[in-house]
Amino acid sequence: MTDDTTSDDIERVERTDIGASVEARLKRGTGTWDEDQLTIKAKGETAADALEEFEQLLTEYEAEYSDRMRAIQPTQSDES
Repeated sequence: MTDDTTSDDIERVERTDIGASVEARLKRGTGTWDEDQLTIKAKGETAADALEEFEQLLTEYEAEYSDRMRAIQPTQSDES
């Protein structure tokens, strides 16, 4: 009797990351109701490519998303 799951039937995949990545985590505010958190991640084939993408994402965040995030204010429920 043969086993249908012999070692020849097992496919192995090895993950190899090539390139560079940059990640920054930003936190603004101190209280639960006054706190923004953001993570910006960029990847590229080289460190220069990753930094270029990071700068582009950071500029986009500064230009649009930071103001939009600050404009969203939590509301207190009327029950308190």
